[in-house]
Amino acid sequence: MKLLNQLGWRHYASKQSTMIDKARLGRVRRVDRGEVDVLTEEGELRVASDSQRTTIDLAPATGDWITVVDDPDIGFRIETILPRYSSISRRDPAEQEKEQVLVSNVDFVGITCSVDRPANIAKVERFLILAQNSDAVPLLLLTKVDQGISEDWNQLQQEIKEIIIIQTSSFTGAGINEVRELLSPDKTLVLLGESGVGKSTLVNELVGETIQQTTEVRSRDNKGRHTTIARELMLIPSGGILIDTPGIRGIGLWDAKEALNKVFFEISEVASYCRFSNCTHQVEPDCAILAAIQQKEIDPQRFERYLRLVEELDEQEERLTLQRRKSK
Repeated sequence: MKLLNQLGWRHYASKQSTMIDKARLGRVRRVDRGEVDVLTEEGELRVASDSQRTTIDLAPATGDWITVVDDPDIGFRIETILPRYSSISRRDPAEQEKEQVLVSNVDFVGITCSVDRPANIAKVERFLILAQNSDAVPLLLLTKVDQGISEDWNQLQQEIKEIIIIQTSSFTGAGINEVRELLSPDKTLVLLGESGVGKSTLVNELVGETIQQTTEVRSRDNKGRHTTIARELMLIPSGGILIDTPGIRGIGLWDAKEALNKVFFEISEVASYCRFSNCTHQVEPDCAILAAIQQKEIDPQRFERYLRLVEELDEQEERLTLQRRKSK
């Protein structure tokens, strides 16, 4: 059980009351088409996950706890995916009205941003909603802070001050131990962010060796190449588990209204004082939001971003409702 506990089994079992045969237990390290790499007490197994050969309904995700069985034709296959205590989902980029689970059973979501790029508050807010919707704790991990932090990044940190923010630098080592301390001994952190923001470098710093190859950022657009090609789980020698992910371009939200209100908490709190429960905050009398904007208690630009996200999720809900009706 030593390796399983290092992979977070004791922590997982404290959250779930599932009774299983530990001899056939493992944690998904990486998912490829039709197959997954699984870490077990016996070592790493290559396991089939093809739907025709399994009885499971869910597609496996990196971070899943699973049980495996022998298969006379292919060696091993997934028997069961154990319940997830957290999962990060987005709208599937390939299919408009389908959920895609990126990773599961994580305790912290590290939204990784490089301060050598202009701060994109709208994109950070989307990542924060993704994280809040996962039942894990969101972190903002700022990289390359040795190069200096511009005013727009300082302003962004003020806007999301309720979120844990850790400033890191691979050059000075700043913030690395702070991240390690969060994970010890058996908690899981996933890194999310765009390509070229320093996730792979941060992985190497946390693990203490070159696990992920890094490439130079292209000078013409300040973007890096995708040096991580799959969502991959690894152990941190000091304790804890890390999942690295490829750069994410599309941050489509999925069933995230509650998470949206958590990220824009000040807006949802003020909205509860509106005269009408279905207030659109546009023209209604006694609108608490409009009054707060007039009194400069709510940033009008932040409110506009909030409205666009509400509209996006409302439209998604309508399409899903129509889809369910058609399938009956």
